[in-house]
Amino acid sequence: MHLRGLDLNLLVALDALLTERNVTRAAERLHISQSGMSEALRKLRHHFNDRLLERVGRDLELTAKGRTFADPVKTILARIVQLGDRSTDFDPAVQRRLFRVSATTYGCEIMAVPLLSRLRQVAPLVSVEFEELSAHTADRIVDGQVDFSITISARLIKGMQVHEEFLQSETLFTDDFVVAISKDNPFTGDVISADELCDMAYVETRFGGMIAGVAEQLWRQQPRQPRVCAWLPNFHLTLDTVGRTGMAAILPSLMVVTHGNRHNVRALAVPLAMPMLEERLYWHRRNDSDPGHSWMQGMIRKIAGGIKGGSR
Repeated sequence: MHLRGLDLNLLVALDALLTERNVTRAAERLHISQSGMSEALRKLRHHFNDRLLERVGRDLELTAKGRTFADPVKTILARIVQLGDRSTDFDPAVQRRLFRVSATTYGCEIMAVPLLSRLRQVAPLVSVEFEELSAHTADRIVDGQVDFSITISARLIKGMQVHEEFLQSETLFTDDFVVAISKDNPFTGDVISADELCDMAYVETRFGGMIAGVAEQLWRQQPRQPRVCAWLPNFHLTLDTVGRTGMAAILPSLMVVTHGNRHNVRALAVPLAMPMLEERLYWHRRNDSDPGHSWMQGMIRKIAGGIKGGSR
């Protein structure tokens, strides 16, 4: 099929090139030769009168026109696939499907086991691949490499500003923060003050070693701050460290309730005014017409609704 001189089969190559931003990887993605992909890129550049990809240092970057093409091309291809699928429903009992979910370790801790347990019962051929949240998660949702992301909105704020028109989101569940200390900690009170907390050795959580958590950002606004002895990359490792040492940390309540006894940790009220932790589910608008994607979204929503303290 051709449209004003363009072979629509080239749209598949264009999508791979705009997603991978690398001729070799795009070729591998479509299982064709590198020379074949280079020829496809040459034809696309000629048709659109634009280089689409241009070299910046050692990397290839999208041109301005290439960036405007990236999402519409992927949406068009998704609609074509849906047109070729005569089924308007998704039967989880018999259909095979892989969903990719990007989430914080905390999100995986809360959601993964109950979700996978439920899928084994109702959708034995459905698989879920979880990956660590990264600074590129929003881009990966737009590129179609990730189906869902579970995170607090602040973690995707940069990507949301760039891709806001393409992304949908909803609140999955909410949680409070608590002070976590070892049950063997010399502090034996049931209520802790900010000064008492600042007198303790303290461990902070920075996601990916870069993204400061809500607690760390809040401490920066206080006249006195605790002495931070360590920064760890996820809540679970922080919880384990608190249980094995005399240090303290501020962690989500659900983490402490779920794993506190195993890690010898107890919870105290935070002596600062802290915002509620809101975990949100993100996905691309193009998937709203995909029955399988909508079904999986509903499954995630149901699991979140069963979480104590959840918003649903």
